[in-house]
Amino acid sequence: MSPKAGHAPLPVLIDTPMWQDYFRKEPHTFQEINALMDAGRVCCSHLMVAELLQAAETEEEIKIIQDFTRIFPLLKEPPGAWIEAARLSFKLRRKGKPLSLRDCYVVFLARRNDVLLYTTNKALLQAQKASAIGLKLFPNRKAEP
Repeated sequence: MSPKAGHAPLPVLIDTPMWQDYFRKEPHTFQEINALMDAGRVCCSHLMVAELLQAAETEEEIKIIQDFTRIFPLLKEPPGAWIEAARLSFKLRRKGKPLSLRDCYVVFLARRNDVLLYTTNKALLQAQKASAIGLKLFPNRKAEP
């Protein structure tokens, strides 16, 4: 997706699996996320910070992750966001396209804040293709095996 002339590119919410690849220094992901950080396009959410803290492997990672909410703009998480995520999950399940509550919450936050999502989360990518859930992705990545 290319930004329209005169419009700034959309911020990018980096999903937890992408950050995990970043900390493992997976070359493509490391380069992409560094470029997004250099461009000032990275934003974060409390959910992803919490997931990263839970999965951290070193004290250095803990210190870096704890700084995310100070370094990157924090997405607005309005009251009732989890309820809206649950409603989306219900709607998708009724269509035969189930998506976890966590993933529906990420979809809700990204749509509500008009940001791109950078992910390899297979369930999210499949839901986007199958259900037109209105999620904007950055860039088109292949799902994890």
